[in-house]
Amino acid sequence: MRRVGVPTLALTLALTLNLAGTAAAQVPAAPANPAAPASALDNYASAAATTIIAEQACPGVQVRAGQLTTLRLAARVNAGQEAILEEKLRTRATQVRQQLAADGRETWCAQTLAAFGPAGSVAKGILATGAPIR
Repeated sequence: MRRVGVPTLALTLALTLNLAGTAAAQVPAAPANPAAPASALDNYASAAATTIIAEQACPGVQVRAGQLTTLRLAARVNAGQEAILEEKLRTRATQVRQQLAADGRETWCAQTLAAFGPAGSVAKGILATGAPIR
């Protein structure tokens, strides 16, 4: 089993999301199926894509890599799921970029900080603002 460290994970996610961003305008968002429950892998992909794009798009916002790694561990991502996870990250990154464009940066960043910031309603403390990140 291949272990992925925080620096490798962050680089892989950033490259995956940056590559997905170049095709975002050409690929329509996948239709949501509200009847299907989200898997742990879906939840992790959504959180990772959203928070990494927030770090790129929102001034002063930084991803706390340790918190994101904790989410990955909780999702129990194994080596056999890497290809599936990469596809989910690409898909979710496209959807996030479309939402960012639709909402506007200020609104989207405020909503994302409310969901993933220090008092996050989805996952607390993945995003931080202002203070140095450790």
